[in-house]
Amino acid sequence: MALLRLIFGLLLLGWAGVHAEDPPSVPEPVEIRFVPPGVQGTVSLGIFDASGRLVRTLCDEWTFNRFRIGLNGLSTDWDGQDDAGRPVPPGTYEARGFIVGDVSVAGSAFYFNDWIETEDSPRIVRVAAQELLPGGDILLAARLAGGTGALVRYSPQSEARWRTMVSEPRPEQATGAQLAVSDTMAFVVLDGILRAANLEDGAEVPLTVAAKPVKAVAARGDRLAICDEDGVRIFKLPEFSPMDGPKTVPADVVSLALLDQGEVAAAQDGSAWQWSGGDWSRLDLPDRVRSVAGGHAGTFWVLEEREDGSHCVAQYSMEEGRLAEWVPKADKGSPAGGLSVADNQDYFALTLATPEVQRTVAIRRNGATAGWEFVVDKRITRSTDFGWKDGELVPAGGEQPEDLEVKLTGNPLDPSASGVLALRTTAGATGSGLATADGLPLLRVSESDAFQRVMVIGGADGHTARFFQGDGACVEEYEITNLGDITSFDAGEIVMASSGEAEPPPAVEPEAEQ
Repeated sequence: MALLRLIFGLLLLGWAGVHAEDPPSVPEPVEIRFVPPGVQGTVSLGIFDASGRLVRTLCDEWTFNRFRIGLNGLSTDWDGQDDAGRPVPPGTYEARGFIVGDVSVAGSAFYFNDWIETEDSPRIVRVAAQELLPGGDILLAARLAGGTGALVRYSPQSEARWRTMVSEPRPEQATGAQLAVSDTMAFVVLDGILRAANLEDGAEVPLTVAAKPVKAVAARGDRLAICDEDGVRIFKLPEFSPMDGPKTVPADVVSLALLDQGEVAAAQDGSAWQWSGGDWSRLDLPDRVRSVAGGHAGTFWVLEEREDGSHCVAQYSMEEGRLAEWVPKADKGSPAGGLSVADNQDYFALTLATPEVQRTVAIRRNGATAGWEFVVDKRITRSTDFGWKDGELVPAGGEQPEDLEVKLTGNPLDPSASGVLALRTTAGATGSGLATADGLPLLRVSESDAFQRVMVIGGADGHTARFFQGDGACVEEYEITNLGDITSFDAGEIVMASSGEAEPPPAVEPEAEQ
């Protein structure tokens, strides 16, 4: 085995012949040379101390063309420092690594979030509010993985499912989120602040209305209704010119709806009110009203809360009273994000939530059966603590295997090289993937730093694996195949001394390593 020697001087103040003001000398780097064992792939190379601890990752999945190529194989330099940039202490160090050959990584599935269908889907963690658009699309005010708030548009009947309209960093989840849409604009209320975006291209629209804390917002056609501390005001779009108001409301309004004629409001105390004949009148409804929305053909819809705590979506007509209802199952959770209704058909959307699962549904009346049919039914299951239990992936609990043992391809230049390798999952600033048990990176699965929980499960034949990673929005699965195509190699020893003398490493012929 070749012995590579690197000798560092002691840079001490007052040392004979060195003036205290002279800059410290920079040690010459040592050349690390090795002969590839007749295989192609990427190279990971590390420096290990006498105890076997990895002190420096020299090469992380390098291709051969990143090395210097000579008669004695491939080479690179080590500056004598560890991964933190500090000179290593005197001692004997070993340079060794692996060549990862034809190992394949392919994405295979997404779990615990129905919104995420492809890699391009926005990483929705939670839906704060939803609104139906005239053509059947759904607009979501959502929180994304990584602490971003966004308006995203989902098209259930189009191959181009998603369009992110407005996005911004939000360290904290917004409170009191509301959405409303006119013919051309989307309006969102977050923490009492009203913003607007163009429905066509997502560009933010400057608002010319008074910037007071907004309690409720509604839109329909070319009208916008805003409820703040002064009451309800109506504006004509797109000029935002006042049409009516302020109309002082008799209670603390939490939800507002524009009808073909007039307005309906829901109050904090569960009462519902209609603007008619120049004044507000209380509606005689059987249960507490949590949210209101304007329907088509003069109807309006309410989200009701009954005495037993259950909920119901009901459709009303001012002339005919209660027309229809839909009751969610009790175990599906409580409504969150308000009620939204299309203004051209019997079609509504609602978000239900439990502590572990959030479900957003869009439901319309089936003209043939007069019953309800689901157009959208999307669930987000909390999966930050996912694990492995009874042979399957679970969103919480279970085990989290980190290590995987694989049999390696033999090194023809070093018959004594180990044929077994323990792999370990890694996740951090440089991405996620597999490394040796002592920390040398071998195979990167993702370059994103968003995945902080990772897990690996062995496949059926010992050369395959299932790799899972989660970012809080969902859990991704990747299939790793041909794991046995990894070959270890030894690049020699390096003696770090402090005598101040340097001896160049000896030349190593390829035949000497056989």
